[in-house]
Amino acid sequence: MTIGRAIFAVLAGVCTLAAAPAHAANELRPGLWQDTESGEANGKPIPPKVTTSCITPEDARDPVKMLQDEMKKEAQECSKTNIKQNGNVILFEMKCGDPKQMEIEMTLTYTVHSPQHSSSIGKTTMTIVGRKLTSTTVSDGKWIAEKCK
Repeated sequence: MTIGRAIFAVLAGVCTLAAAPAHAANELRPGLWQDTESGEANGKPIPPKVTTSCITPEDARDPVKMLQDEMKKEAQECSKTNIKQNGNVILFEMKCGDPKQMEIEMTLTYTVHSPQHSSSIGKTTMTIVGRKLTSTTVSDGKWIAEKCK
C-alpha cells in the first residue's frame, strides 16, 4: 500500500471517529452518524461534504482502540503514530514518509460535546519533493439513528 493510500484510509477512520460522539469520555454511541466536513487547502476553501457512517457496538466501546487498530493496519510506513485521550478530547498525531520524497504530518483533535454531537479539527502538511501543501479540515458529527441503513 502506498503512503497516500494509507493516509487516506487512516483519515477515513478518523472521520468515522469524528462523526460519532460518546456517551462517556471513552465510549461511543453505536448507530448511524452524519458528518459535515469543510475546510481549506493551501488557503483555498474546500467544498463542504456531508457523509454518513455506521459505528458498530464493538467499535463504540473503545474509540481509542478502534483508531489504534486502524492505524496499525494502514500506517505501516509511519515514523510517528500517537493517540492520547484526555477526558472528552482525543488527540491524534501522525508523521509518515520520507521528507526527501513525500512526507505527511497530521494532527487531529476530536471533541465530544454531548452524547449526540462531536467535532474535530484536523491539520495536515504534505511535503512532496520539497513542495509543501497544507490543509485544515473541520468536521461536525451528529447521531441520526440507532440502526444503520
